[in-house]
Amino acid sequence: MAMNSNIDEAKKLADEFKREGYFDKLKQKILSQELNNGEAETTIEQIIRHKVDTIVKGMVADDENLVFKNRGSTSALIESQLFKDNYKKLSEGNGALNVDEYIQEQLNDKLLRSHIKEKLEALANNNESNE
Repeated sequence: MAMNSNIDEAKKLADEFKREGYFDKLKQKILSQELNNGEAETTIEQIIRHKVDTIVKGMVADDENLVFKNRGSTSALIESQLFKDNYKKLSEGNGALNVDEYIQEQLNDKLLRSHIKEKLEALANNNESNE
């Protein structure tokens, strides 16, 4: 029974972390980091957007019927190609970025982990004082 209680508390804490906007701030911080991509500094988000744009244009060039298909099914097809094999398509060709590796690097950053831990502890302490 104690195990379920711990899981429930952890889930509540994770939900509150998201509700307070910390997850979105963390995601934006990671995506807005700049990388030296060739000659210019650019954000991870810009690199991903450019790569997705290139991939989608390539898919449409390979199959022009994609333009005329149902928007929902076309979106699902494109998403499945992007997410397949840990974002493999984003890791290939010009402007490649190993998204899975980059995310793992960011999540393993000691300073980031410390920051997340501090936020979670503050939320947990706040919850305890409200009870």
